[in-house]
Amino acid sequence: MDRPLELSYVAPTKDQFPLQSSSWRNALYDILSTVEANVEDDNAIILFRHSKFVCTYDKFPKAKHHLLLMCRNYSTNPSCLMNAKSLNDLTKKHLDELREFHNLARRIAAAINGDAHQNSFKIGYHSIPSLHPLHLHIISSDLDSPCVTTRKHIVSFSSDFFVTADEVENHLESAFVDSLSVAVRAQRAQDVLDSYPLKCQYCSRSALNVPDFKRHNQICPKAKTPNEEEREHNDNGHVQLNSLLGWTSKRDLTQNNRESSRKRSRGDS
Repeated sequence: MDRPLELSYVAPTKDQFPLQSSSWRNALYDILSTVEANVEDDNAIILFRHSKFVCTYDKFPKAKHHLLLMCRNYSTNPSCLMNAKSLNDLTKKHLDELREFHNLARRIAAAINGDAHQNSFKIGYHSIPSLHPLHLHIISSDLDSPCVTTRKHIVSFSSDFFVTADEVENHLESAFVDSLSVAVRAQRAQDVLDSYPLKCQYCSRSALNVPDFKRHNQICPKAKTPNEEEREHNDNGHVQLNSLLGWTSKRDLTQNNRESSRKRSRGDS
């Protein structure tokens, strides 16, 4: 059994994060570069550093506690997740490493919670991530943050658009051949993000807008304690699956990549 971690959640200020190198889409790569450039130094944006993985604070947290777990980006890192950009890069061969990755995330969440167990946590991925590489969200379920300003910020964590760690593991376990790769049903995921109602995750009360959601979120009488949520999860008994996850074969993926390369070389659109 893994020994409990001893961690203290102290969110950094935004100016402690690295400056943007180019596009905002490279923000996580900038953070990973900072992690490896200062291996021996304390870094305010890092909560926990592992030989293969690193846990950093989210620069724009969508809850009271919001962390990202990523694979460290150095050439001799033995992790098979190092080149994964999103869920679409995962195959059954990644399953053992993912279990280690997810278990570390659960240990981090438990360490932040401490003995008081005041917060429940969601651990998972956005089905269509805004940023690469592959990163696992460790986020308290309160969704209480000044950075929550749009409907998308709420729905992306409160609907099936958010694919839990358990759902990813269960999906990969169901692969009947090793040559299958995860394929997110992108249009369906986008439809969920666009049309999922803005409602309380505890009592399903419909919200008029984001401020209304946030006001109710603070006082909902049906909000469950972490112990109640854990007990419900354990009593549920059924295997958790996510309908946004499908499959593609490596052969199809390779053929599509080759066809795209040929089109680019010919100058086709």
